[in-house]
Amino acid sequence: MKKIYSLIIASALLIGVGSALAYNELSPTPSHSQALSKTFKNTEEIAKDSKVIVNGSVPQKYKQEKVGNLIFYVYEVEVNKVYNNLTSQKIDEGSTIELYRLIGFDAGSSMVNIVDEKNQEIQQGNYLLFLNGEYDKELKKNILIPNTPNQLFKLNETSSLNAQENKEYTNVFETDSLPSINEKELITTIDNLK
Repeated sequence: MKKIYSLIIASALLIGVGSALAYNELSPTPSHSQALSKTFKNTEEIAKDSKVIVNGSVPQKYKQEKVGNLIFYVYEVEVNKVYNNLTSQKIDEGSTIELYRLIGFDAGSSMVNIVDEKNQEIQQGNYLLFLNGEYDKELKKNILIPNTPNQLFKLNETSSLNAQENKEYTNVFETDSLPSINEKELITTIDNLK
């Protein structure tokens, strides 16, 4: 009799654990990509990790480009202000740069998202962009890529109307880390890093 009860209990536990594992496997968390990429806690960290920091106008239109197995959305960004440029690439106010936003990895029959689908497209607007750049041999040109897919700072339009001298940029993604960046604080941080 004890063997029958033990067998029933063991079977129930096995079915329960198997069901839980199957459920977790079939319903992944909405954002597992954030754990795999950088998230900065303060202005100094994000500025220190950037070769180029600009204020730019991002258009609504973009093109999709595949480089090796990586999939990018490429935006033609008009540069409004250059805060820092540690690259050999010439970037001036009024010029246009190509912003390569990494969104996924081609896994053959499907794409593995690096950025949540809802955060892949950048909405049109004025952004503070923290970029890193390098020469890409396949494209035969310098490319600029955001230093993290998890944080993107858009100009807070209400603050820009009140104070042209001290703009406030708000993180457009849902995160507690570094919810906004103040322009004066950014300039002070960059000066302190030099």
